[in-house]
Amino acid sequence: MPAQRAILRLVATRGSKADEAGARERLLDAAIALFAERGYAGTGTQAICERAGLAKTALYWHFESKEGLLAAVLEAVGTGWIEHLRKLAYQEGNPEERLDALIRGWRELAETQPQLLRLPMIAQLEMAETSERVRDALEQIWQRAEDAIVQGIEDSLGRTLPELDLVARTAVMLLQGAVLRQISSPEPDAFERTLGELRRTLELLIWVRLPPEEQAAAYAMRRVEGTVPLDLSRSGKD
Repeated sequence: MPAQRAILRLVATRGSKADEAGARERLLDAAIALFAERGYAGTGTQAICERAGLAKTALYWHFESKEGLLAAVLEAVGTGWIEHLRKLAYQEGNPEERLDALIRGWRELAETQPQLLRLPMIAQLEMAETSERVRDALEQIWQRAEDAIVQGIEDSLGRTLPELDLVARTAVMLLQGAVLRQISSPEPDAFERTLGELRRTLELLIWVRLPPEEQAAAYAMRRVEGTVPLDLSRSGKD
């Protein structure tokens, strides 16, 4: 095996370390585009290498296997998605303004970089049951996304609230469902309405965790503004 790896390296990386890093990035870019377009099962290693303009030995040297490439793709895509999410969650403003920014960011991702949302869904549907490596990569994405949401809520409130991890998990799961539906049946108007419902759901989940006096104050303010989504008057008294 060490000898085989040495041969692969010799064939796959004949240039500088910059060339080697560039080859890895080209393979990742090609895989992201093809996996998002055709799915994992529908994409062969030959097609990836042709898109990247590299020999198949380069793929096996950098990632060892197609499954290893998928795990690296998920890490790269997840990092881009989480950093975008974290940036939105830490924007200045009150909790409602940050929630609006978060929903707006998800909408922008779905419109401009749908592969960042689509690829984890594809991997989960096609590979999560059979590949521990892919399951681990997906779990890291979801956990980091949930952590970013919790930290954003805590930062905006200046404190923590009970079970914010459950609020964040609910948010991620609802977004997953919305993205899956959008992938299978693209309907921009329906997706927009779903994001609106997601925003209201998260607002309510945060509201019910506030102390009763803060619930009452928030409810009174929303009544003045005429923006109370539900009759929440009894909830603050229970």
